[in-house]
Amino acid sequence: MGNKNSGPKVPLITLNLGAEPVSDEERKIFDKFAAALTKCPDLLNLLLNYSGCEEFIRAALNDPNAETEGAAWKAVQKSVDKLHKFYKWALAMEDDFSRLLVTLCGGDATSKVQANQALVSQLSAIFDFAFHFDEKKMVNPAIQNDFSYYRRVLSRMKSGTAKVKVSKSKDDKNKSKVTEEIANKMSFFFAYPTPMMKVLIDTSFKSDEEIQRDELVAGLSLMANVCLGMLEKDPSIDTKSKMQLLCAMTGCVILVDHLTPQGAFHKKSPIRIKQCIAFVKNFTEQSTDFLLNSLRFTTLHLNDDQTMPEIKKLLT
Repeated sequence: MGNKNSGPKVPLITLNLGAEPVSDEERKIFDKFAAALTKCPDLLNLLLNYSGCEEFIRAALNDPNAETEGAAWKAVQKSVDKLHKFYKWALAMEDDFSRLLVTLCGGDATSKVQANQALVSQLSAIFDFAFHFDEKKMVNPAIQNDFSYYRRVLSRMKSGTAKVKVSKSKDDKNKSKVTEEIANKMSFFFAYPTPMMKVLIDTSFKSDEEIQRDELVAGLSLMANVCLGMLEKDPSIDTKSKMQLLCAMTGCVILVDHLTPQGAFHKKSPIRIKQCIAFVKNFTEQSTDFLLNSLRFTTLHLNDDQTMPEIKKLLT
C-alpha cells in the first residue's frame, strides 16, 4: 500500500507473468496477440543483422549503368522486403492494440488487471519488443538509406528513366511486395525515430471510442504502479521477469504522458513516477539504457515547467 509520502495509493496485486487466459473473452484476445508475439524474436534478429546495401547503392550512384543499377535494385529490393515485415507487424498493432487496452482498463481497472493477467503479460511483451526494435532501428542508418534509394528507383521506373525494369508478372517470385503506394506509407513509419512506440502511442488514442480517457489513464497508471510495487517488494523475481515488469511499467508511463495534458512527471501524477524512474536507472542486473532513452526521447512532458526537478536530474 502507498502512504502520504509515496504518491498514489496502490492496491496490492501480484502479477503472474506466465498466466494463461481464464475466460473465453481473454482467450480470444490472447490468441490474436500470441500470433504476433511469436514473430518478435525473429524480427529482432532480422533487424539486428540488417547490414544494408551501401556498397551496391554507391556503385550505382558513382557509375550508373544497367549492371550496377540492376545489382543495387536486386539488393535493396530484398532489404525492403525485410523492412516490410516490420511494417506489417506495426499494422497488426494498429488494428488490435486498442482492444487490449480497453479490456485491461475499461471499468474497474483493479478487477480487470487481476482477471486478465495473461493480457497484462502480453502487454509487457509488446512494449519489450517495441523498445528493443526502436533502439536497434535508431542506430542503423542503413534502413533509411536503403529505403530512400528504393523509393527513388521506383519513381524513376514510373517515369521510364531507370536502367532497371520492375517486374509486373504475378508469377515472378522475385517481384517486390512493396509497391509505390505501400512504400509511401512505409516512409512515414521509418522516418520517425521510434516508429514502434509511435504506433502504440497513436493507437492508444483510438481507445477513446470505447472507454473514457480517464479510465484508460487510471488503468495504465495502476499497471505501472503495480509493476513497480512487485519490483520493490520481491527481490526473488528472476531477471527476465524483472525486465518484463520494467518494460510494462515504462511503456505505461509513456502512454500516460501522451494521453494527459499534464503528462506523467508532475507532482500529482497518478503514477509513483519518481520511484519508477529511479528504479529503472538504478537497475544493475541488465542494461536499461533503452528504457531510459525511451523516457527521454519518446515522452512529451519531460521538459515541462511542472516536471519535478528530481525527475529531470534522474534522466540527464
